[in-house]
Amino acid sequence: MEQGLIHKAFWLLRHRPNQVFRRGREKLLFEWSRLLRPLFFGPSSGVEWGKNVRLQNNFSLSAERPDARIRLGDRTIIYEKAQIEAYGRGEIQIGNSCILGDLRIYARQRILLGDRVLTSWNVLIQDFDSHPINPEERAVQVESICQGSPQRSLAWNFPSAPIEIGDDVWIGAGSTVLKGVRVGPGSIIAAGAVVPRGDYPPRSVLAGNPARVVKTL
Repeated sequence: MEQGLIHKAFWLLRHRPNQVFRRGREKLLFEWSRLLRPLFFGPSSGVEWGKNVRLQNNFSLSAERPDARIRLGDRTIIYEKAQIEAYGRGEIQIGNSCILGDLRIYARQRILLGDRVLTSWNVLIQDFDSHPINPEERAVQVESICQGSPQRSLAWNFPSAPIEIGDDVWIGAGSTVLKGVRVGPGSIIAAGAVVPRGDYPPRSVLAGNPARVVKTL
């Protein structure tokens, strides 16, 4: 058994060195993040941990104090390029055994991900509008930010609506999930889809911009 493992290790080093070093780097990031976790997430951090959560980058999680909350389910894996941020009284709840890659999750109200949710690269899930649709209001906001006047820039009330992603949903690369979306369990959000407000039934394949149900699994 040991000789077989050694032979396999040498074979991988010889034929797939990049894969070996990449896997080794991933494991080091998980371990380094775990060791430094107490420095980043104290009792008042707003982040609640399940069992055996694996996180590659402690900077990936941010809950605005004192009221925002992020809850991570057991065995969930979060890779280094993820950004998961809750503002104000926002809540983000991530289920058990999720695998979250290069994604952005931003909440001011509530975003719920079920168990075994799988995301690909460049995914955005956001439950609020960052900027006004009205160009005059948007101009005031942008000018105030550029001039360093946070009081005026924060006057925007960030219209929001909760997002709920069911169990066993696969979210494809480059997709966007907007406020007020409920995706039923077992569904797939296809690569590049932009999912607008609405309820989508279980086992749906959502594709397009705006996304619609193109198939039932």
